[in-house]
Amino acid sequence: MIIATPETVPGQQGSHSHGGAGNYFVRTLLDQVPGASAIKYVRDLVLYPGSSIGLHPHLDDEEIYFVILGEGVMTVDGEDQPIGPGSVVLTLSGSYHGLRNTGRDDLRIAVVCAGAHHHG
Repeated sequence: MIIATPETVPGQQGSHSHGGAGNYFVRTLLDQVPGASAIKYVRDLVLYPGSSIGLHPHLDDEEIYFVILGEGVMTVDGEDQPIGPGSVVLTLSGSYHGLRNTGRDDLRIAVVCAGAHHHG
């Protein structure tokens, strides 16, 4: 069993994620465990008001964003959608995505990235 908590895993401040604007806080609760899982990482991310994650591709992996608090606009493959608490966004391998905090409060999301499942 692998358990990680905010009390046991330090986080860090960052800025301009994937060329985006502003600042964020990120805590990587789980990093890849080779051979054990398709999960690459699980992160607790806070995007501060006015900040964004720039558009970037996902190649050979998929990413899920689950919104815990706040409001924003998610862009996936050129399509913008408003998101808020409880929203889930899946970005498939081969797609581009980015996120803007459009609210007045922090936008907190859980991010899960896993290796892509290829059919064929």
